[in-house]
Amino acid sequence: MLWKKDKSQTPSAAPEEAPLLSPFEAVFNDVLDYYSSTLQQLFQLEKWDYKIPFHNVLKARFGGDAQKSLTQLRNGFQEVRSKEISQGRRYLSDLRGMLWQSIDQVFYMLDAHKKDGAPITKAKQDLQKALKQSNLEAARQIMKEVLANLAVLDQERQTTVQALQNSFQKQLELLQSELQTVQKELQLDGLTQINNRSSFDQQIKKTAQLSYLTGQQSCLIMLDIDHFKKVNDSYGHPAGDSVIQYFARVLAQAFPRKTDVVARYGGEEFAVILQGADLTESNDLVQKLLNKVRSQRIPHNEQEIGITCSAGIALYQAGEMVEQWLARADKALYEAKQKGRDRCILAENTFT
Repeated sequence: MLWKKDKSQTPSAAPEEAPLLSPFEAVFNDVLDYYSSTLQQLFQLEKWDYKIPFHNVLKARFGGDAQKSLTQLRNGFQEVRSKEISQGRRYLSDLRGMLWQSIDQVFYMLDAHKKDGAPITKAKQDLQKALKQSNLEAARQIMKEVLANLAVLDQERQTTVQALQNSFQKQLELLQSELQTVQKELQLDGLTQINNRSSFDQQIKKTAQLSYLTGQQSCLIMLDIDHFKKVNDSYGHPAGDSVIQYFARVLAQAFPRKTDVVARYGGEEFAVILQGADLTESNDLVQKLLNKVRSQRIPHNEQEIGITCSAGIALYQAGEMVEQWLARADKALYEAKQKGRDRCILAENTFT
């Protein structure tokens, strides 16, 4: 414990944790779990190595001018990723602030009922240090001990404890809701509001593992808006953003199942993961998508923009690495672009 109790004032049969305070501790632990999860997502955002895949794609499509294009794309990507990371850090800071606002109230009560304030001060400092260092297990243990001491206060103070608990729980419930929203936002592309690259990377690994373990067929579709640079050059970048947003909406409508994963892979390139679908079914869905895209016009500033798209489909093969699956689908997409665009190519069912 953090400090010694006066045995003459402590009931001998008192439980280790008062039932009244168990929800308090449960919600505290719950928020720490959200805090840990958000930290992990930010770490993945910061550490994702985009240089190699960007370089390979650019080299294949732009030849010797790849380095210049890579630098431009990298700068744009870093700006978007920086905004995502900044947003996550802001919510983490808000979480720490609201936690301490409520925790200060707990220590204020303890300080008012204990003659020796040194152990209380030390407990508060230890908890603050644990949270700053993201040592969440230590924070849980310290709070558990603090609450155990709060539980042995005189019975006439229990009404105050209950009111404090209710106030704290309401604040943490609000934080839980906000953090759930933030975590969802961290998984979405800011422009299109579909899954971003980070979320796609997590989903494709899960799908590959599931297909390998169960034998369920799954297809990966890589798509690219044809001649997208001409759209930006002819109509301007705001028009390009409108085209990307339109294409994302069409994709979400074309693949509406809960198990379908629709993501913006980067720039004008998109990806779709279809669980429980073979090549024939996936190709039929893509052909319908191609027909819809080529037949519609996108309104922008009293103008209408027509686009087409190209696609490559790869069926997951047992034992295949995620990188190999991606490479086969991307190769099929590249072949579709080389053969005239506005078409879909099925990847060969072999991998090395």
